[in-house]
Amino acid sequence: MIAFSVALKDELARIWPERECCRASELSGIARAAGTVVAGADGLLSLELRTNHATVARKTYLLARAVLGGEVRLLARKRQKLDKATFFHVEAKGSDLPAALARAGVADPTGEPLAPLAASECCRRAFMRGVFLGGGFMADPRRGYHWEVVTADRVTARSVRAMLRREGIHAGLVLRRHEFVTYVKEAEAIAAFLNLTGAHQALLSLENTRIYRDMKNRVNRLVNCDTANLTRTIDAGIRQQEDIRLIDSSSGLGSLPATLRQLARLRLGHPDATLEDLGRMVSPPLSKSGVNHRLRQLGKLAAEIRRAEARRADSEKEKA
Repeated sequence: MIAFSVALKDELARIWPERECCRASELSGIARAAGTVVAGADGLLSLELRTNHATVARKTYLLARAVLGGEVRLLARKRQKLDKATFFHVEAKGSDLPAALARAGVADPTGEPLAPLAASECCRRAFMRGVFLGGGFMADPRRGYHWEVVTADRVTARSVRAMLRREGIHAGLVLRRHEFVTYVKEAEAIAAFLNLTGAHQALLSLENTRIYRDMKNRVNRLVNCDTANLTRTIDAGIRQQEDIRLIDSSSGLGSLPATLRQLARLRLGHPDATLEDLGRMVSPPLSKSGVNHRLRQLGKLAAEIRRAEARRADSEKEKA
């Protein structure tokens, strides 16, 4: 089964920006998250982008050729001989590369990162798509809501956070092992990002999961509520039976008024019945509040008997 984050990157990698400015913005996003500008021995700059995702590598290669020109290569490598994971490297070189990187908003002629040039809405969407392809991760919504982008420099992290906030997506920012992590943990905000970047299949999957989880939580709340109500009903019934038995053993139920006597016998005979059920059994029928009022009267009589027994016990102790 393909991981959710991998499937999301597959979907985003298949979206090709139609405008030249958007292609530059998306490449800039990928380079900010997964790229390094390196100065060679000859003094010329080269851009190296590294990913373990084949679809992302292919798109990065095509974007680099379209935006930067010059010499662009796509290489597949393994970190170790026995390592099964393949990492893809996209390398761009050429004397015109520094100017191309500056035009794309990746780095200045010295290799230092620039603030992204994504001024228009379409370019911001392309940049966000690129930065996620380069350093993003999204957890499977069935296990929880978590979206993040890892970048190496503070400039990019702040730019990502600012672009998200401009779209109404509030994100957090933390430093983790010398890398900057921009993260979102709210389902609605993650859904907004997926819609923003055109990941409609992932968005549909997220919404289906949200509906399922919300329904499951609602059912659990209802079950817990019903269980709590049933527990309270049983506890109240046990307490009321104890009061009635105490009255019966002390003075007998026959000493009670007819209205209380009838209800007392019904409660003894139907320990699990609700107040509504008892009200329907009484002749003439009573409302829930009427049944509750009479049961409270029985409770007061039982409390008086207990107090009298306590006084009697104390008096006997004093005589002894």
